[in-house]
Formats: sequence, structure tokens, C-alpha cells
Amino acid sequence: MNMSRDDHFLRTEYLKNLFPVMFSVLGGTVNALIDSVFVSMRLGADALAAVNMSMPVYLIICTFGALMAGGASVMSARAAGQEKMEEAASHYHAALTVCTVFGVLFTIAGCILCRPAARLLSQGGALEQYVYAYCFVTMLGVLPTVLSYLPLYYLQLDGKTHEITVMIRIMIITDILLDFVFLYVFPFGIYGAAAASLTASLLSSIYGMISLERGYSNYHFRFIKAGMGQIKEIVRYGSPPAFGNFADAMKLLLLNMIILHTGGAAAAAVWAVLNSMSEFSISITSGVPQAAAPMSGAYVSARENSGLRILMKLQMQWGLLLSAAYAAVLTAGSGVLQQVFSINQSLFFPFLCLGIYVILDCIANIWITFFQAAGRLALSNLMVIFRKLFFPVGIAALLMLADGYLWAFLPLGGACTVLAGLAVTWVIYVQNRKGDHALSRFLLLDDYLEREKKVLDFSIVPTEENICSASEEIIDFCRHNRMDSKQTMKLQLAIEELLTVIVQENRDLKSVDLRAFALEGNTGIRIRYAGRRYNPFEQAGHEDDDFMMGVAMMEKMAEVVNYTYSLGMNIINVLV
Repeated sequence: MNMSRDDHFLRTEYLKNLFPVMFSVLGGTVNALIDSVFVSMRLGADALAAVNMSMPVYLIICTFGALMAGGASVMSARAAGQEKMEEAASHYHAALTVCTVFGVLFTIAGCILCRPAARLLSQGGALEQYVYAYCFVTMLGVLPTVLSYLPLYYLQLDGKTHEITVMIRIMIITDILLDFVFLYVFPFGIYGAAAASLTASLLSSIYGMISLERGYSNYHFRFIKAGMGQIKEIVRYGSPPAFGNFADAMKLLLLNMIILHTGGAAAAAVWAVLNSMSEFSISITSGVPQAAAPMSGAYVSARENSGLRILMKLQMQWGLLLSAAYAAVLTAGSGVLQQVFSINQSLFFPFLCLGIYVILDCIANIWITFFQAAGRLALSNLMVIFRKLFFPVGIAALLMLADGYLWAFLPLGGACTVLAGLAVTWVIYVQNRKGDHALSRFLLLDDYLEREKKVLDFSIVPTEENICSASEEIIDFCRHNRMDSKQTMKLQLAIEELLTVIVQENRDLKSVDLRAFALEGNTGIRIRYAGRRYNPFEQAGHEDDDFMMGVAMMEKMAEVVNYTYSLGMNIINVLV
């Protein structure tokens, strides 16, 4: 039997997360599109322009929600990777408290300052009243909008990815229905459009919070006093996506100026179409890495480099597949979209550039999100600057004189971001390639434990024959680490008895990931398996039949036995 780690377990868990997370990322884009369509059809171009002018206020609110929920969820995932579930829950409670306080204070301040804000956004023009109306209702919805981010992130940590899909469905369907009712049945005007979005966010948030409470959950609703140190750490870990939102705003502002100066209104119209279509690609470029981010955080804290490499491989495979498919569809449909958007010039070359960019951008964001989960936040933020601002704007400025090739700034910017990432990680690798804790290339992982054979990561198909083979072959690992016969026997017993019971309770189990470790003060085995929550030690204390006797005996012989259910995974740690 070849004792090595395969990708079956992680591939199953990753794909379980991938499409619900992609759908959740797409949800915001679809909602904005729905509002724009209803407003433009019912209230006209002025109202649509007012909604767009009001977007910075909404983006600020969303940025804060993503900052707190994203940062807290990364910290919770890292704590869960070390089986510190109380600490993981405390980060959720801290983010919940801060988001609630922020939501209330921002609502009060926003309602008071709404009039001057509307005047600033509309530049004191004729659209000020429209902008004020939309902003005022948006301010009333700060709390549900901010709180909606917590279940979106933490349902994934709790393994309830189906509920994320339901949340987004509630948001989209409610928005469509209420937009129709508030604009066509009742003449509420732009107040109605904003109220539809607010109500959709509120109902989605309520469902998400209820889903976190329902059934088994590590994250129950509770307010705690959040310390400044904890809040700073949450903000630090949430900084890459928040910083990315700010860089996006700056990029859009500068590119609008460059494109308008270079190609005039015709180029600006093409750029508007490219922006509209690129919004849909975010479900791939952000969804693919976000689906793996919690697992990456858990595996980083557990120092399971084999699992991290499998997760990166899966993200690259699916990211390239989905982004290439998107690019192909976009390019093939350029003629149809040209007619839909009433553009006079060919969109083939701009869409070809956008398609190539999406592929490269997906690679870059997978890397950025991995470094965020790994705690390399300075490197993650540096790559955000490269990706979002420095290269796209810099290359667009250089191509201002290249007549007809301006759109090449998209793929060239994406390529330069990937090359810059390779260069920076290479420098760090070279600086840290000596000594016991030399770092690997590209991912900058410390493989000391693997090199010294202090850990053994492997996967098995849990048949009776394979369980016995794994138990026998782990003897070599014990000998290498100079374990005595008693320690070796305990590890063998843990594998045999636990896997036998687990398989008996879950006949559909296709693969189990195991890790044997011999660290300072910690020698034992970790077992990860999918399926419903099942803790064999809960039964061992109540069962009198022979089937559970081995588990009960092994529990008494072990120094520490720890079971957790996180990220939809069952995790057992046995220390001998």
C-alpha cells in the first residue's frame, strides 16, 4: 500500500463549497443589475444615474462588512485548524458585536449627514433629491447589509454551504418581487427601489443567522466585549479584500480618465460594456479562491502542507477551466453583445483582451487569497496593489499612444501581476532557502516536518484490508521517530478501532485523510473524514456491545482525545 495523500477527500469538500460560494459572489452583481433594470425602465435615465451616483455609499458599507466578516472568518478557520473551537467562536462573536455597533452608529450618522452627502455625490445638480432618497433608505439598511456578510462567511465554516445558496436566492427573488411591487403597484419611486434592496438584505440576513443557529453549530448568536487587540487582528486579516475594494475605486477613476482622454466617448462606451461583463467574471476570480480560503486557513495552522498543495492544485484546475470557458463564451458572443449594447465598433478584440485577463486575474487572486489565509498579509496586500492598481493603470497610461491597442492593458496587466508575484516569491525563497526551515518556492511553505519525517500524511479508501495495511505500515514511521512499542501499539489501535467504527456508521465514505505526527511533546494521529457529524467517543461511553469496546479502551489509553466538527469535516485528534 502506498501511504501518500491523495486529493479525493479535499476535492469532494472543495467542490461542495465551490458553486455555492461562486453563486454568493455573483448575487451582489445580479442584485445591482436587477435594481438598475427596474429603475431605468420605470423611472428613466435620471433615476438610474442617481442610483449609480449613490453606489459609493453602498460600497463603503459593504467594504466594512467584508472587512470584519472576512478577517474574523480567516482567524476562526486558523483557530479551528488547531481544534481551538472556543477561540474560533470568540472571533465570530467579536465581529458580530463590532458590526452591530457600527451598523447602529453608521445609520444614525448617515441619516443626519445624508443631505450633504447627496449634495456632494450629485455635485449639487438636478439629481440631488433622487440621490438623497436612495442614500437615505440605504442608510436605514446599514445593519442588515453589514450583518449579512457574517453568515455568508461562517456558514461555509460550519459546513452549511447549501444555506448560502438559499440566502442569495432569497435576496434576489425578494428584490425582484419588491422592485415590481414598489415601482409598479405602488408609486413609491426611487424610495421603493431602495426599500426593495433593504428588505431583500434584511430577509437574507435573518435566514442566514437562523441557519447558523439551526442544528449543530460552532457559531451561536452571542454578543461579547471585543478587545482592541482582537479587533486590530480582525482588521489586519480582513485588509486584503478591503484594500482591494479601495484600489478598485481608484483604478476605475484613473482608467476612466485615461480611456476618455485617449478614445473619447466611443472608447468610454466600450469600456462601460467591458466593465459590465467583467462583473460576472468576479464569481470565478473571487469565488474559486474564496471556496478554499477557510480550509487553507485551517490547514496552515495545522501545518499540513500536503493538504495546502492539493487545495492550490484544485483551485488552479477549476479556476483555469472556468475562466477559460468564460473567455471562450465572451469572445464567441462578441458580435451578439455588440448588438445588445448598440456599440458601433467591433467588440472582438476588447473581449479577447478581457477573456485573457480573466484567466490571468484568477491565477493572481488564488495566490493573493492563499497568502491572506497563510498570514502573509504584507505580501498579499502588495500583490493586491500590483493586481488592482499599479499594473493596469500604468500599462494603460503607456498604451495611450498605441492607436487601436489600448485594450491590451488588460491581459498585459494580468501577465505583469503574475510575473511580479513570481519575482517577489522567488526573492523570499532565495533569502530563506538555507537552514532547517527553508521555504518552498512559490507558496513559501516550511517543509521541515516533512523533510525530517516528523509527520506522515496519507489517505486510504477505508476498507477492512486497507485499514489493516495502514496500521501495519505506520510501524516504519514509529521506528524512524524512535517510538517505543507501547506508543506504536496505541497508534495502531487508534487507526484500526476508529476507522472501523467510522466506516460502520458511514457506508458511503470513499476516502479518509490521516496524519501521524511525532512532534515535541505531541505524538499521535489526526483523522479527517466527511459525511454527517459523527463523534465515536460519544457512543463509546454509552454502548455495552463489543463493537465499541475497542474505541472505549483506546480512549482510556490515550493521553488526549479531541473531536471537532468544522468546515463540514469530522476531525479526531488522538495524542499518545
